[in-house]
Amino acid sequence: MEFSLPSVKFVCSGCGATIHTILEEVPPYDLMADRESDAQGFVEQAVECTECDRQFRVGIRNTGAGLAAVLEDENTPVEVINDPIASPDDEWGTEAYQRENLPNDPGQIFKFATYDIDFVASEVESGGHGSIAALNRMLLVQYFSAIEAYLSDRLIRLVLDDPKSMSALVRGNKEWAAEKISVVELASNPDAFRDWVHTRLRELMYHNFVKIDQYYRSALGSTIFPDEATKKILMEFVPVRHDCVHRYGRDHDGRERTISKADLDKLGSALENMVAHLEGLFVRRGTNG
Repeated sequence: MEFSLPSVKFVCSGCGATIHTILEEVPPYDLMADRESDAQGFVEQAVECTECDRQFRVGIRNTGAGLAAVLEDENTPVEVINDPIASPDDEWGTEAYQRENLPNDPGQIFKFATYDIDFVASEVESGGHGSIAALNRMLLVQYFSAIEAYLSDRLIRLVLDDPKSMSALVRGNKEWAAEKISVVELASNPDAFRDWVHTRLRELMYHNFVKIDQYYRSALGSTIFPDEATKKILMEFVPVRHDCVHRYGRDHDGRERTISKADLDKLGSALENMVAHLEGLFVRRGTNG
């Protein structure tokens, strides 16, 4: 029997028959969620073995990079067929491009990005345009985009280039403790473990500084925050970023967020302190690339 629609396949633990059934629903992935746990959609589907009538419940999770399926007993491997989320052919080569084109110097890229933000903010402020408030909100979000790209690129390069850092990250990550990679996948792909870690790191929300700090503590052995004062400033701007992205610049009471050039300078300085702190750590450990 051929299935062109998304489906799951596994072996019945009762009679050994192969069960292959079409998915009734593909869970969504919320790109706008602030937490990875909220972004990943999850559904359950009841499945019956046609040979012995044994009942199963299959959980399907959308990780953002693909669908992951698991049975209640978690001992029987479940294969996802025709995954609509992760195309195995990667028609546009985007996964390979991202993997093979990580920047050699994320710190320099961050400097270029923040220089442009400061330049635009200064030009608008001196011109006295009426759209300063809206533009400043956009620039604040851009600051976060720059630091998210930096934190992501630095962490991914670190663990992909240093097996010890990758091992430390995985061992120190409680969220991954129950995750499994099938023996079949490991046998068919020598880089399966490395690819699995890479995928999980790409899924993270890098503006969640507290969570990302734990990842860096495990992999790099240091916090991302240079000091408590910098941490406090950055944490104060996290909800502002949320409102600018998700509420069009309004807080939960509907009040407009007012962001000045001074606010942008304060955020920019704090982010630059964070990057300088991390870059110093990479230089000292001899992994500047």
